[in-house]
Amino acid sequence: MFGIRTHCLVLVLVVLLMVASPVSSAEPGQNGVAPSLPPFTPYPSDWSPDYTVFPYDVWRSRVTPEQITAQRESCQWFNARYDQLRQQALGFQHFLGDQHDDWSATGVREAGDVVAANLDQSAAFLNPRAHTLFIVNYPDLSDYSPLFHGDSIYRLWYQLTQISDKISRRLPSGQISANTATLNVYGRAIRDSGVCEGA
Repeated sequence: MFGIRTHCLVLVLVVLLMVASPVSSAEPGQNGVAPSLPPFTPYPSDWSPDYTVFPYDVWRSRVTPEQITAQRESCQWFNARYDQLRQQALGFQHFLGDQHDDWSATGVREAGDVVAANLDQSAAFLNPRAHTLFIVNYPDLSDYSPLFHGDSIYRLWYQLTQISDKISRRLPSGQISANTATLNVYGRAIRDSGVCEGA
């Protein structure tokens, strides 16, 4: 009996550390869970969009200064926060799965609330920027972004909202998994493109 309790306690502590993964300036809070990530603040830089890829070279004349700012600031967030947030979401998903999707298990709700708060904060930061980047084309009313991977930033933002929503609704890990996998697809696309380098 003591062995099982010790094993469960070790699992909870490992996952809480994995989920929290605080930034270097953040001190762990109560129960070893880090507080929500501090708000991200964008900053001026010399970054500029990549216009070398077709059709973005052709669409360059459609790009507004607001869209350039939106992508630069989204890229700054991506470079600073994406990996940490992805690891938190994935870590929590695995933790919940290891608990057989039992939201009443020790530490599950607390860990989920930390991840959801961090997801919500990042989604709130990206929301106006993502919507500035992903626009409606006329006359056919199709959605697109005139900036290279502006659409990926929009779709990444959407996955953040979906993961948070599923955690908040206490859904099973398998349902969260679909969104963490999709988040990873768009995050990898952004990284592999190099569009955010130097932001």
